[in-house]
Amino acid sequence: METGLTLRESSRPVTGWRAWVVTETAAGRRLGSVLHDLAWPHGGAVVAECRRHEDPFADVIGPHPVPGAECNCGFHAARDPVDALSYARGRDEPGTVCRVLGEVLLWGHVLETEGGWRASHAYPARLYVPDAAVAAALAGYGAAVSCAECASLSSPTCTATPSPSAPRSPIWRTASRT
Repeated sequence: METGLTLRESSRPVTGWRAWVVTETAAGRRLGSVLHDLAWPHGGAVVAECRRHEDPFADVIGPHPVPGAECNCGFHAARDPVDALSYARGRDEPGTVCRVLGEVLLWGHVLETEGGWRASHAYPARLYVPDAAVAAALAGYGAAVSCAECASLSSPTCTATPSPSAPRSPIWRTASRT
């Protein structure tokens, strides 16, 4: 997620918006990065690493803190959910179940940017999911979950969308019958 130029550094925790893929792993369904091969674990923060060296088109820069002002590394979050929506579509790896929008808590080394933040540590705070089965599968995160089938009403900004492979998923077959 591109959040723009860095405005200031902080160690203050912030909450922003981001999209995740829900992916099938050996340990069950997990939240994953929409851009990188990274599944977010239950119960503990994810810690950012700079992956600039993996990009063959990126200019080489020296060692730097993560996130770095001169780099685009770190966990990204937008101020506005609309800015995170474009990431609710995209990568469709074989294990992708769907994409979800949510609020993420960022802390550690935090860079405030024009459109949001980048940080060294992150954990989901609230998830907006398409159905109760996905909500149940993600319960291990301990984050608040909203969905149309859940007891709480879905947010008007809920944009959880099935991936193109979703018709093969039992979750989406069940959800499409209602």
